[in-house]
Amino acid sequence: MRQSPLPVSHHNVIRENSTDDAGRAGRSDGPAAAGRRRGTGRLRRTGRLLAAISALTLAAAASAACSAGGAGSASATGCAAYKAYQGHEGTTVTVSSSLTGTEAERFEASVAEFESCTGINVEHTGTTELRSQLLNGSGANLSTSSGASPSSQDNPENLPDLAIVPQPAMVAELVDTGVVHPLPNQVNSNVEAGWDRHWIQVGIHASVPYGAPLMASLKSLVWYSPDAFAKAGYEVPDTWAELEALTSKIRSDHPDGSVTPWCVGAADGESTGWVLTDWLEDALLATQGPGVYETWASHRVPVDSSNAVEALDAVSSLVLADGNVAGGRGSIISRSPEQAGADLVKGSCLMLHASSSFESRFPEGTVITDADGANPVTVQAPHPTASATAGSDGTAGATASAKSTASAAGTTSTAGSSGTKVSAFVTPAADRGSDSVLVGTDYLVAFTRSDAVSAVMEYLTSQEWARTRMALGGVATANQGVDPDLAPSDVGRRATRLLQSRQTTVEMDASDSMPVGVGSSALWVGLSRWSTGTVTPKEALKQAEAAWPKQK
Repeated sequence: MRQSPLPVSHHNVIRENSTDDAGRAGRSDGPAAAGRRRGTGRLRRTGRLLAAISALTLAAAASAACSAGGAGSASATGCAAYKAYQGHEGTTVTVSSSLTGTEAERFEASVAEFESCTGINVEHTGTTELRSQLLNGSGANLSTSSGASPSSQDNPENLPDLAIVPQPAMVAELVDTGVVHPLPNQVNSNVEAGWDRHWIQVGIHASVPYGAPLMASLKSLVWYSPDAFAKAGYEVPDTWAELEALTSKIRSDHPDGSVTPWCVGAADGESTGWVLTDWLEDALLATQGPGVYETWASHRVPVDSSNAVEALDAVSSLVLADGNVAGGRGSIISRSPEQAGADLVKGSCLMLHASSSFESRFPEGTVITDADGANPVTVQAPHPTASATAGSDGTAGATASAKSTASAAGTTSTAGSSGTKVSAFVTPAADRGSDSVLVGTDYLVAFTRSDAVSAVMEYLTSQEWARTRMALGGVATANQGVDPDLAPSDVGRRATRLLQSRQTTVEMDASDSMPVGVGSSALWVGLSRWSTGTVTPKEALKQAEAAWPKQK
């Protein structure tokens, strides 16, 4: 399978003329990043969301200046902001993604007002089997050792119009089948207006832009309870050595094992193991620095290089030592990420390594706060708290700020909530003050062409949509046209500032960019076996190296 050169590291650049950038047109996390944002189950949208959600969602877009590039004038409000996307009433555009549960609901809420004002039905399907469904639908030969071969069908019928793809390598694989259309010119303009070049290049193959970045996720995070830390007298660590010391302290403070330092859940159906790749990559970056990470991520050294083995050994001593993980190491591949999040909320463990997008996966009622336990935002399923209807002229019948929209449709500012408070700190590096972080993002690709499909793509890549989605909660973004303060939670705001800052060295998730048979298959399997003690770190990584396509 052809692999385009992928930029691994860079410093983000904030444009000097931020006012101009905010007025231009500018996609989702939440793996998406959303990192990876794989859910446990399948969610199919069978109808439009309630008009109340639709009107409330519009408020976020109306509160932010409508961007150029097809998003209407800067002073436009209500359905006037969607004028450039109109003229396709009664058309259905299908979108497939790996978004399920709350993440899927928030995505659907983010397009509800667009649907109401344009008459285009955006039919979303979230699935945990996105890759296999897309490749099977493409008609490609999947039996080759290097990946999917070109499609045998000129116009595959079993594909959606659009897909939100959680891994750059999957974008490359789909492009190789010949079923992905290049980005329309306006979509490409939207992307270039909002995103720095290193994000854009991931979606470019053979000098042609095929994938448009949506939201992003910060993967170098450790979630914890500020109240639990304060009660026990624990401090947030500033270095990897301090993180190790804190882990040992928590274990020694609870010799009966009633509370463990870490929660880890890697069970996710056919995607079991991706949580462990995030651990490996973040540990490699944190303990050995961006230079070593970039060399490994670009495969200039084998997957089982000594540096990678050392990083996995560091994870072993930190997380997998006796008494360090809730349920014992044998439970890691039987416990889901959501169950690990529930363990943290219950207090059976005190730390969880997960991306910024994980706030959508905590149990409903969990309160996201800052490090002091202040500025609380409660996790809840997106449902309206007030009714709203559209006026007879098609404009919104209710007005609200982006923050109040988030309260109604995703997260709620709650000063008196009785839920458990959680926050997050950046994974500490070996050297105090390191500016390197691991990130992930999703990419929008198109399998069909039509004016309605182009309209949906233009909206999803606009800064207007990015602001609306940000206000719904649970995501971060590197889109320079989005104000970080639109994020309802402190964690979302801090993650967005890091992703947008010129001081941050961003390292792309390596496994997401590796050939799919390596990063999203052999590595997951190898690390899953390692987590149970079946194989050594070296053996687990060697398995992934053996799966790397051989050069012909």
